Parts: sequence; C-alpha cells; structure tokens
Amino acid sequence: MNGAALLVESLQQQGVSVIFGLPGDEVAFFEALRGSPIRFITVRHEQAAAFMADAYGRLTRCPGVCFSTLGPGATNLATGLANALLDRSPVVALSDQVPTDQMRSGVHQYIDLTAMFQPITKWSAVIRDPELIPPTLEYAFRVARAERPGPVHLTLPVNVLERECFLFQLGSELPERPLSRGGRPDPRALQQMAAWLREARAPVLLVGNLPLRAGFLEALRRFIEAYQIPTLTTYMGKGALPEDHPLCLGVISRHARGELVGLFTACDLILTIGYDEVEGVKPSLWMVGNHKRVVCMDSVVEGESPLLSADLTLAGDVAAILEELTALAPADRQPWLEVTTVREAMQRPLQRPLAETAPLSPAAITRTLSRVLPDRGVITVDVGLNKYAMGLTYRIRGSQRILFSNGLSAMGFALPAALGARLACPEEPIVAVSGDGGFLMNVQELETSARHGLPVIALVLRDNALGLIHRMQMARFGDAVGTTLGNPDLPTLAAAFGARGITVDSVDILADVLIEALSSHQTWVVDIPTSYEGWLQ
Repeated sequence: MNGAALLVESLQQQGVSVIFGLPGDEVAFFEALRGSPIRFITVRHEQAAAFMADAYGRLTRCPGVCFSTLGPGATNLATGLANALLDRSPVVALSDQVPTDQMRSGVHQYIDLTAMFQPITKWSAVIRDPELIPPTLEYAFRVARAERPGPVHLTLPVNVLERECFLFQLGSELPERPLSRGGRPDPRALQQMAAWLREARAPVLLVGNLPLRAGFLEALRRFIEAYQIPTLTTYMGKGALPEDHPLCLGVISRHARGELVGLFTACDLILTIGYDEVEGVKPSLWMVGNHKRVVCMDSVVEGESPLLSADLTLAGDVAAILEELTALAPADRQPWLEVTTVREAMQRPLQRPLAETAPLSPAAITRTLSRVLPDRGVITVDVGLNKYAMGLTYRIRGSQRILFSNGLSAMGFALPAALGARLACPEEPIVAVSGDGGFLMNVQELETSARHGLPVIALVLRDNALGLIHRMQMARFGDAVGTTLGNPDLPTLAAAFGARGITVDSVDILADVLIEALSSHQTWVVDIPTSYEGWLQ
C-alpha cells in the first residue's frame, strides 16, 4: 500500500464521504480515490472548495474536507480557511507539495505551506513519512472538532503519497494539545450563578454560536423558559432560539440602539453564552445605565477579553451547566419584560421603507422570504447590506439554519456555502442570499452545481454597487469612489451555466418564483433589483 492509498483509507476511517477541491498532478492520490466510496466534488476555484467544506462542517458537526494542489492551488484556499478559523468551523484541508528533497526556496511552485497556513488555522503540519498518515490525520480531525472548532491544514509531499509503506507508527512525533470539550465548572461558581439568577429582577441573555455548533438547543430553550429570560442573539447565534419564540428579541444590533439602551439600562444581569469577540459585538452596547452583573458561559476560555469585564465566568460543558441551572430555577418565575413590544419597537425602523415593486426594499424581500420559505432548510448569506437585511429582518422559524460569514466577513461565501449545505443536508431546501458584488465573486460555481447535480436557489439582491462601502463613503465624505458596479444580465448568465434565471419586479412575483423553485429540484438564479435607499438611516 502506498501513502495515497493509506491516506484515502484513513479519510474513510474518519467518516469522510465527500471532498471538495481541484486536482493537480498528484495522480497517486486520485488513483487511490477512484476506487473508494468518497465523492470528490471538483470545483472551479479552491476558495469555493474551502467555503463548501466550511458550511459542510458547520451543518454536520464533522470536519469538512477540502483539497488543493501545491502552489497557487494552496494559496487559493487561504481566504476560506481564514473564514473557517474566525467562524469556528471544523475543516481539514489537504494540499499536495513538491517532493521532500525539493522543499526549499527557489523550487518551481514551492511555498512553505506549513508556515503560510499557521496563522489562519488551528494547526498546520507537513507529513514527511507515509507511515505517519493515519495518526496525523486522526489527530487533525480531533483538533478541528475540539472547542473552539476550526480548520487544520496538512501538507502532503508527492513522494510521500507515492512511497510504499508497511508499518504504521503511533504518532509519537505529534504535539501535545488539550482536546477536551470541557467538564464541570467549579461547583461554587455554579451555585453563585444560580443565586444571581434567582436574585435578578431583570436578566437579559446574549447567545452566540456555541449552542448551534455544539447542538444543545433544547437545553438552551428549557433554561430560557425556566428563568423567563429575554434573549438576544448575535448573527452567528441567529436561530439558536427560534425567532417566533415569545422570549426571543432577535439579533443584537447597533442599528436598534435606541430600544437596546432602554432594555440594557433596565436590566441588572447580563448573561452571555458563547460570546465571541470575533463577531464584532462590543460589550459597550450593553454596558449602559446602572451597574449590572455580567456572567459569561463558554466551552473554553481563551484569555480574558479586554472588552468584557465578567463578574463570573463558567467554562466547560455548557449544556450540562444549563441543565443543572434549569433544575434550580424557581417554579413561579414570571417574565419581567413585554418582549413582543420591545421586539416590535426594534423592528420598526428596520421595516422602513417597504417598497414591494422594483427596486424592492430589503424589508419587503425578507418579509416575503419569511412568509414563503418552509420552516426547515438552510440559508447561506453573503457579506454586505444583504447580510444586515437577513440578519436583522429575516425571521428564523422551526429548524431553519442560517449561515453567515461574520468573523472574517468574506464576500463570495454564500453560493459555495450553499453547495456545501446541499451535500450536508441533501433533502432540505437550500437558499443562498447575496448581493451582486458577492455573487459574482464565485459565480463560476453555478457550473459546479449543474455538473454535480446540486440544486440550490440563489437570490441576488442587485443594487449595482458595493452598497455597504458606498454608504460608508457617502456618510463620511458626501461622495463615493470605486463602489459602482456593472452587471451582466443575470438570467442569461444563469442559463449559460445550466441554471434557470429570472428577474423579479415585485414581491408577488418573488413569492411565486420561490414556490416554483422550491419544488423544481433545479438551480435557480433570482435577480432582485434592490434599493437600500432610506434603510438603516
């Protein structure tokens, strides 16, 4: 057995059923792959492969796997892996490399990939001996899964893949790394937390991504209901509590600052679950008014945030912590806040203007999506004003999942992520929401969708601009430079890639098109002329 065959066998042992990537001259690996049950999804750009693996990893909670050739193929993975690092997505990335005796500066297509990927992965390593492939791969998958999850990159020199091997080493060369998901916190801290919860007259909960990625949504819901805590989420936490739940206030945003100031001024306890500074939600947003206690719960504590002054931190198995706290809740807890009233006040400025004919307003679009899309499936969202619209005004229901690029905020995410979601959730409706800027960054993956039979619905909120940057420049300088975009005819472009395309000019037509697209099992590109004029201003 050569190294390539051992690699494929090791991937199968890790439960890998799909790999996203582009082949190069690593023929031994693809020959070994040919006889395996692993499906290789050939993409049109390696960045898209990394985004697909990211979404796949988030939804399955098993590392998504992507592959590139050496040199430019590997460098093309960089944005996608950085995105996975900051959005806490489990990914294992594999890249070919020149033979080990040629790994030096000046060799054709050689870059020190291990060094290049170190700052944007949890672990980056080169495998120099085929007998180390099984233990190294097993370790890589453990690192990718461990809290907080993230990407790992392995460099595979071509001669290592081609070399015959017989004995498998036990991985003594691998570094030590704590991989625990966390245990029980200090019992005294838990009792203190329970006492503060009972004493609190006006608690507020802020939920990040942790409950979604760790899968303890029911434990979270029971805890919220037991203590009757009004709950906000971050973008990455959106959907941790369904947004039609009577205690859900929606997504925290500086754009609803007036209503939030009143809420946070009144509260006396701020509890965070999975707060992650990488999302850009600053505690200054809630540290207003009188002194309040701040309690943070997370799976791990990676150094004290200079922005977050917590009175108490509980780290460990958060699901178990919530179950214990729920059991200690008083039976007669009453809500302290008219959540519906506050939620409606937060939404009021976000729902104006409401233009239902072209160009459509973002609120009209998201209201239509909320009404028509089923209460299951996956929505992937690109970066820009479209992300604000989906994060702040789209209402998650049922078991829907919504995936953002938020830590890195990488444009071009939504369409490839939707294809990764299609493979992770083959029976679910999959919708990608982009602006025209982000959509055209990875539009080539429409061909990947057609070739591999991966139907998705791509909604393009077209404003012919880099709308968010345009708005920022206008607000600061009264003029904008470099933000105007020209676009091809999107339905024609869609047809050229083998998809169905249509331009809609009203919310009624949008609703009809969505209903047809959801039942068609084809890839659709829905061009939606959009105006953000007067929105969030």
